[in-house]
Amino acid sequence: MAEYVFRDVNQIGEKEYQTVIDGQELAEMWRDGVITYNPEIQRGTKVKRGKDNTETEVAVFSKANVKKIYTSMLSGQYFTDMITLNILADGNEKIELDDEGNLNVDGEVNISDGQHRIRALATILEGNEKGNLAFDLSELKFPVKITNYDIQTAQQQFHQFSLGLKISSSRAEYFNQTGLANIIVRELMKNSDLAGRVEVVRNSIPKKDERHIVTFATLVNAIEIVYKDLETRVQAMELSKYLAEFFNELINFIPELHNYEKRAQSKETSLIGENFMFYGYVAISKVLREKENWKEYLPLINELDLSKGSKQWYGDVIKRGKGKGYTIVNNNESRKTFANKIEKMFKKLLNEKTA
Repeated sequence: MAEYVFRDVNQIGEKEYQTVIDGQELAEMWRDGVITYNPEIQRGTKVKRGKDNTETEVAVFSKANVKKIYTSMLSGQYFTDMITLNILADGNEKIELDDEGNLNVDGEVNISDGQHRIRALATILEGNEKGNLAFDLSELKFPVKITNYDIQTAQQQFHQFSLGLKISSSRAEYFNQTGLANIIVRELMKNSDLAGRVEVVRNSIPKKDERHIVTFATLVNAIEIVYKDLETRVQAMELSKYLAEFFNELINFIPELHNYEKRAQSKETSLIGENFMFYGYVAISKVLREKENWKEYLPLINELDLSKGSKQWYGDVIKRGKGKGYTIVNNNESRKTFANKIEKMFKKLLNEKTA
């Protein structure tokens, strides 16, 4: 929480305001913690491993972008553009616009759009204070939009920003509040053992990532591919309840999905622990959905040929990597092909089992 007075403010909507703030003031607000980074309405966080092997979560941003903006500002070639701040609507904030145009704020002020610009300003401010630079930040004037949104609305706003940003499809999908598959994945992240296991920043799972087993974008895309007849929010909520139970059983049954060492080892030769495999798992969930006693058929997964060296995957799903390794072909066509093949293979095993 921070107390701050924004001056010369105009109200442009029920929960939107606008003013102009110079670079010096913005940099000081960031330095002093008046403006903060909220990963829920921004690019999220990533885990950084220290020299002593400790893990800390840090903000996601591009150092290269900050440096480019920093250099552009110092050279006088930067064109100021709008920055958006959000006063988090959590029930504790206090906002009052007086007759003189002063917006008195007591609440959490988050950066919604302009993180890299503010970091660049803060870097220049630090250089000025250390005596390494002598740049007048007050010469840079920024139009600033100030909103008063809750987390969900702020995420929708960032989703709009993200349409023109270079961010991962996982992060963009994470902020999409309207897609039915997106709603389902959010429910799974809250109400199933997938909680804490879904990567919402990157499009892939790094080799050293011990926590995540699937990306947000992969789950959304898999549900959209497999459950094509999904049309209403009610249907989405019903499906999310089933999938929560399905993934709880699946994660418990398959060691690679809850044991990092086994997952890392299996990825050398098998698809079973891969992020890509979730296109197959979602396909299997649909095959089993109509079975009243579906849980007893999960072991059939172990009878699927998921070897990366199998001829049935070569070309369509798997390509030879450098040396003796394998590379997964991950595009729209390969995802649909894989999901369809897994569905047919599993149906065949199921029919043989129940015949």
